[in-house]
Amino acid sequence: MKNLILFFGEEKLLIDEAIANLKNKTIPQGLQAINFISFDGKNAKEEDILDACDTVPMMSEKKIVVVYDASFFKNEGKMSSERQKWFLDRLKRVPAHTYLIFTTSQVDKRSKIFKFFQANGVAYEYKPLLQKDKAFWIQKRAKLYNKSIDLRTAYFIAEYTTDLYQADNELKKIASFVGERVKIEHNDLDEIFSKSLEGNIFEMMDYIGSKRPAEAIKSLNYLMERGEKGAVILYMISKHIMNLLTVKSMKGIEREMIQKKTGMHPFVLKKAISQAENFSVGELEKALKLCQEIDIAIKTGKIDEKIGIELLAAKTAI
Repeated sequence: MKNLILFFGEEKLLIDEAIANLKNKTIPQGLQAINFISFDGKNAKEEDILDACDTVPMMSEKKIVVVYDASFFKNEGKMSSERQKWFLDRLKRVPAHTYLIFTTSQVDKRSKIFKFFQANGVAYEYKPLLQKDKAFWIQKRAKLYNKSIDLRTAYFIAEYTTDLYQADNELKKIASFVGERVKIEHNDLDEIFSKSLEGNIFEMMDYIGSKRPAEAIKSLNYLMERGEKGAVILYMISKHIMNLLTVKSMKGIEREMIQKKTGMHPFVLKKAISQAENFSVGELEKALKLCQEIDIAIKTGKIDEKIGIELLAAKTAI
C-alpha cells in the first residue's frame, strides 16, 4: 500500500476500523503507543505533522501518523497557493517507514490536494450503505457479539439508525439486553426502542382520538425534532393501533385476563383500554391500513417520511 492515504466519507466507523486494521497489521501490539501518532486536523500545524512523519519508528519497521478531520480538504482556500505548493512538495518526501493518513467527512474533489492524493497516494471513500447492505452488515456485526439476528430484524435496526456507529451501539445494547441468549428476536427491539417513545405515542393517540389533528402533528414533530426515526415512529403507531384493536376485541373480559393473554404492562393496558373507547373498530382498522400504505409509500420513495407520518396523524384524527 502507498504510504499517503486519504479516508473520506460519512461512515466514520468504517474509517476508524480501516485505521485500526492497518495499525494492528503494521505495528506490534506493545509498540503502538509510541509508533501511532494522531492529530486533530482542525488545529494541527502542517510542520508538526510532517515532523512526526520524519521521526524514525522505535523498534518497529513502520509507524502511523493520523490527522483526523483534516480541514484543508474542505477549505483549500484558507491555504495560500505558495503554502499549498510547499505542503504538497513535502508530502512527496514523507519517508517510506511512515503511513500518513488523513480523514475527513467531505472533500472538494476539484481541489489540488485531493487530486494529489489520487495521483500519489490512496483516496478511498466510505459512503453510507444502502439499507439492504446496512442490514447485511448488522447481521454480520451481530456475530462479533456472539449473537445471531434474522434479516427482518436487522432491517428494522438499519431503518432506526442513522449511521453504522449508531447501529453498532444499538446492537451492543440489544446484545446486553438478551444476555446469554444467542438469537436476537424482533420482540427484543420492542423492549429497547419502545420505552422512550411509548409515552409520546400515547399522547399523540390521545390527540388523534379526541379529533385534534393539529396537536397530534405537533406531538409528532416534537419526536422527529428530537431525532426519532420516522420508520420507528410509524412502527410504534402501527403496534399501538394493533394493541387498541386487541383490547377493543376483548371488551367485557377482565383486565387481568387481558393482561395475561396480551402480555401488556398493566399501566400500558390501562391506558389502552381507556384510549380504545375513543375509536370504533372501523376507525382503527382504517388507521392500520393507512399505516401499511404509508410505510410502502415511504420505502418506495413515493412520499417523504415526515410528510407521510404527518398525513397519517391528520387523516386518522379527522
